[in-house]
Amino acid sequence: EPFVVFPSRLGAWKGEIPDALSPEVEVELQADDYISVDFTTPTEIAPVQLFIAWYDDQTKGGTHSPEICLPGAGWEIAKLDRVDIAPQMGFSEPYNLNRAVIQKGQTRMLVYYWFEQHGRHTAWDFAAKMYLLWDSIRIGRTDGALVRLTTPILADETEASAEARLQDMFRETVDMLPRFVPSFDL
Repeated sequence: EPFVVFPSRLGAWKGEIPDALSPEVEVELQADDYISVDFTTPTEIAPVQLFIAWYDDQTKGGTHSPEICLPGAGWEIAKLDRVDIAPQMGFSEPYNLNRAVIQKGQTRMLVYYWFEQHGRHTAWDFAAKMYLLWDSIRIGRTDGALVRLTTPILADETEASAEARLQDMFRETVDMLPRFVPSFDL
């Protein structure tokens, strides 16, 4: 489904009006569809931004890694780990993603991002490209998405507190993803 019908509520999280990217960023991104929206809850002290970029054909550009784009936007990557978040979330299958702490001046953010391709959750952009090649041969598909969740690490909170907020929104997001990012069975 197109992101224009993405729900404005995910569990307790309520989405604000989606943000439009600048025309320059849209041209650079080359996505066929995207959503960029801040979600908040009455109980959380900070929002979580959800950004998903969808590409019908990733061989024509696409899937820009945040490892490149974030520094290009002035953010320094203070820490970057590739992790399997499945044990923390209680998932039975691996769910690989990148966990980054980024900063610009005194502002710090916690970021989860991964490449979603045909039911796979890939943290490493090189592996995502290899799967793209494999899937183009095996099933004739080259579509996929970049999914990113970002929340501020406020001056008066711990990184663990920000992580709990991000994980709560992560759980709601992954439940909704199959509607918008198709798997093998289509």
